[in-house]
Amino acid sequence: MAETSRILTALGLVAASSGLTIYGIGTSFVEPGEFQINLGWFLMIAGVIATVVGIAMSKRIPEEE
Repeated sequence: MAETSRILTALGLVAASSGLTIYGIGTSFVEPGEFQINLGWFLMIAGVIATVVGIAMSKRIPEEE
């Protein structure tokens, strides 16, 4: 369970930061890229949710002695 929470947290952080980058790429053109903007928003939201769930899972696991 501890490994799952760590992996979920790490993947969530990577997805959120990648989403922010893709969103920035989509908005940097004269004609904004609709696909990049939507994909960026999706990755940011999904990444934040995955990060929060991963952190919540790790807090519920009792510490090993």
